[in-house]
Amino acid sequence: MSAKESRRVFVIEQAVKGKITNRQAAEVLGLSERQVIRLKERMKADGVAGLAHKNRGRIPKHAVPKETKEKVVMLARGPLRDASCQQVAELLEE
Repeated sequence: MSAKESRRVFVIEQAVKGKITNRQAAEVLGLSERQVIRLKERMKADGVAGLAHKNRGRIPKHAVPKETKEKVVMLARGPLRDASCQQVAELLEE
């Protein structure tokens, strides 16, 4: 868990316990009061794990496939070393 996530957990726990208000938690975390309420609900339902980003550990849908990355790197280091980014992009489209 990162320092930012640890801080978020601590602040939301304080808000759940009633030691600080939703407004205070929102100011500390840089979120809206509504988002703090959502986080409190998730924490009550799922515990600390509920505050973690739901896409953690997954590859993004828009990520470039590994094979394509390797091909681009190979071309950029080899035969297309002196080519511009635009030229490499045009050659890859073909």
